[in-house]
Amino acid sequence: MKRLLVFFALFAIICSCSSPREGKYRICIYATNDLHGKFFDSLYSGNKANRVSMANISAYMKERRASDGEENIVFLDLGDALQGDNASYYSNFIDTNRNDGHHLFARIAEYMGYDALVVGNHDIETGHPVYDRLLDELHVPYLAANSLKNDGSGSYFDEYAIIRRGGLKIAVIGMTNPNIKSWLDESLWSGMHFVEIEHLADSLVRSVKAAENPDVTILAIHAGLGDGSNDLENPARYLASRLQGVDVIFAAHDHQMCCEKIFNGTDSTLLLEGACRAQYLSHADIELEFSADSIVGKRICGELVPMEGVEKCGDYLAHFKDYFNRVKSFTNRKVGTLEKDMQTCDAYFGPSDYMSLIHSIQLNASGADISFAAPLTTNGLIKAGDFDFQGLFTIYPFENQLFVIELDGGQIKDYLEYSYNCWIATMKHKDDHIINLVHDTPEGGYSFRNMPYNFDSAANIEYEVDVRQPFGKRIAIRGMTDGRPFHADSLYTVALSSYRASGGGDLLVQGAGIAADSLSSIVVRKLDDLRTLIYNMYTSGEDKNIKDWDNWKFVPESWTADALKRDKALLFPQAR
Repeated sequence: MKRLLVFFALFAIICSCSSPREGKYRICIYATNDLHGKFFDSLYSGNKANRVSMANISAYMKERRASDGEENIVFLDLGDALQGDNASYYSNFIDTNRNDGHHLFARIAEYMGYDALVVGNHDIETGHPVYDRLLDELHVPYLAANSLKNDGSGSYFDEYAIIRRGGLKIAVIGMTNPNIKSWLDESLWSGMHFVEIEHLADSLVRSVKAAENPDVTILAIHAGLGDGSNDLENPARYLASRLQGVDVIFAAHDHQMCCEKIFNGTDSTLLLEGACRAQYLSHADIELEFSADSIVGKRICGELVPMEGVEKCGDYLAHFKDYFNRVKSFTNRKVGTLEKDMQTCDAYFGPSDYMSLIHSIQLNASGADISFAAPLTTNGLIKAGDFDFQGLFTIYPFENQLFVIELDGGQIKDYLEYSYNCWIATMKHKDDHIINLVHDTPEGGYSFRNMPYNFDSAANIEYEVDVRQPFGKRIAIRGMTDGRPFHADSLYTVALSSYRASGGGDLLVQGAGIAADSLSSIVVRKLDDLRTLIYNMYTSGEDKNIKDWDNWKFVPESWTADALKRDKALLFPQAR
């Protein structure tokens, strides 16, 4: 009798599973990208608050699940969640006692009901102890199919996720940015290497579809949009125009906004990206029509959903209140004291207090001959007086280490030529722009043509930048700051960030002319991360050793003085 009951039970299951689907099925897929630690609505000190954060997203997703049904919602994150805010920093590097519970982002991912997460380059930047912890603690797949183990045993992270919702089977294939090698020291990604997305995507899509037979196939990548060419770092538009068998591509990394359909030779692929830091949710709405279990119709549309104006989720804030208070207590610890206001945007218009601080810590900590550094906060203000860890984040927002490399004088000059060529325009007349800018913001304003975090200046050498000269002839190095001569054929030790030493911004490769695969050979020393070095400098009282590095200038000053004022007013109209 028991055997008969088991037979009928199995027969019923088989029949129910094999009954053909008929009619229309709908699924809504939402994605966050480049959250950069915007987990809370407050900045922990003073009365400042984030306009949007995960609290807004939590409220919106709860409303959608209640309205559309939990069974019709898929929720993804596209990477770079673990860096950029004190909440992520605290959970990564301070609150490391596993007996005290899971990593904050693992808790948030579970609370928010994410179905899969993609690994971003800034997530890898946190190092093995952090992302290995996430791999261990997350209850959902952590995706980066192109992170291949060096021993040939497959992907370090998960390749794809299969999600079943509303009678549909959804395959989500995730990949991280393959250009990580150019930004991060190998110690942060030891044991693996990263394959170009374009080299792997087609074969992986085919194999997943053959093995899993999904109804919907999603490619979720931590890589930017690009211009349609096969760009290593930003290939999304290129992939959308060539890849067959993918319904939606979710992009990330470059903090752009995109909702467009791109023809791939057979049909159209929806491409979505939702800016950054919880500003927008990417939303793909997919409706499939079945007849006898075969798809006979498909409708895919998308939108970017703004989070500004969405009420914050009180339950979310209450659930994480204790952790928030721990981050707040950490953040409000005094780091140091500034004698006067420090405005980071001053760095784009000549020597500044901000860059003097960075150059000083790099030279003092390393003992190098020369320092290279760029402003990493575009328009931050730290008021005179005591500042806390939030102010320290404004001074140095990334987890870069301090490296020392060796360059000869000619390479140093070429490096600076490349930097200032990204930074400034060639002036033909004294009324021209001095900064290489574009008139392109949504508000009708101006922005930098190139990424300002690649505008390196140097300290401990005296030099001029002639804005009338073309690329290659702008930089005139007069000598070392202490009066010693500077020689093109002499070797010098140079202090700079690990991002730059790994090839970030191409200043060493395209500028100094060093082959990318030879960069590790010029590294002579690796020190602590720069934020920790700055913290230690202030808390030990060594901030008195900060030097005013007024060692370079734009010339001729009869042209540049007014041009700098004009362009500063265009780029930063609110700055003093």
